[in-house]
Amino acid sequence: MKRKIIFLWIFFVGGSAHGADIESLKNISKELVDIRHQIENLHNKINDEKELYKDQFRSYSNQKSDLDVKISRADLNIKDLERELARLTEINKEQNRDYDEIVPVIKESIALLRARVSTSLPFMKSQRLDALADIEHRLDTNMISPNKAANQLWAFVEDELVLGRSSGIYNDTLDIDGKKELVKALRVGKIALFYKTANDQYGVIKRQDESWVQEKIKAEESIAKLDNLFDSFNKNIRNGFFELPNFLPRN
Repeated sequence: MKRKIIFLWIFFVGGSAHGADIESLKNISKELVDIRHQIENLHNKINDEKELYKDQFRSYSNQKSDLDVKISRADLNIKDLERELARLTEINKEQNRDYDEIVPVIKESIALLRARVSTSLPFMKSQRLDALADIEHRLDTNMISPNKAANQLWAFVEDELVLGRSSGIYNDTLDIDGKKELVKALRVGKIALFYKTANDQYGVIKRQDESWVQEKIKAEESIAKLDNLFDSFNKNIRNGFFELPNFLPRN
């Protein structure tokens, strides 16, 4: 009986130890499985990172290729610009030589025209003088080339010629009895200017000796002629026979 008890105790103790070993192995196996999963996850992550790096590398390589192409094109453009700059520099030298020769002639012409306008019929004189001053200013400040200044000056001369061979009616500002007054101005070429004030008074600016004089017109016959003349021009009737008051200088 005593032997059976001892045997059972040994078996129980041995069985318990064996059961503990099995449980331990299960735990170890579970840990190994977890570790394997972690290793697989890390391996997958590493592979993903590698693919991402490869994609970035390819992207950077493509960008580098694009930049290389752009740099090559830029180099070609720079060479083209350098050639164009050399060509323009040579042209500029020629223009400067022309400038030195043409500008004094243009400025002399402007001075002559300014003197002519200053002594001509005082019709819109300030605007005409301003036009000359504007050409000269833009020439002096290199806003326009000498050739363009010459073209504009010739256009001004043509306008002056048109004034000399045409007549017209305009709004102009004249000095009437010491005051600036807006009047209807009827220009007869560049030899005389008849005007009509707001209160229907007539006058004339005409050449006398070496200057221009301004006179009021009060004779009824002259006023009747001017009434007809101004009325015709206001109606845009420019062709026909018109009688004018005598504005020619007395000998």
